[in-house]
Amino acid sequence: MKTSERKVISNRKNAQKSTGPRSELGRLRSRRNALRHGLAIAIGSDPSFSKDVESLATTLASGHAGQVVQEFARQVAEAHLDLVRIRQLRADRLVAVVGNPDAKLEDYSELNENLAQLERYERRAFSRRKRALLALSKQ
Repeated sequence: MKTSERKVISNRKNAQKSTGPRSELGRLRSRRNALRHGLAIAIGSDPSFSKDVESLATTLASGHAGQVVQEFARQVAEAHLDLVRIRQLRADRLVAVVGNPDAKLEDYSELNENLAQLERYERRAFSRRKRALLALSKQ
């Protein structure tokens, strides 16, 4: 199936609009997006969580010595700890706004946006845990 000339022109035109931030300030701000809450970073690569991941993975794989089982158990542990971390962030943000008698309408609006962003990470971690648990159960 060949793409029409009209579609190619349209795609090129749209691509010119999607070039990311252009100003230096915009570029600096976009570089910090992943640092806002740290959820975009894999928990397995964070040394502060390695002890917890290994401990949970060992518990999950108890009685099984295979390398494949250990790897799936590690994936389950990483995803589960991500879920715990996300849910703690959610609780902290809820308490910061709902527990604040001086909270303004804008604070609730910002809370709503924050919770929607956290939901994306939670769904991803939940799916990773579910897939790893299924794979682990087949071993």
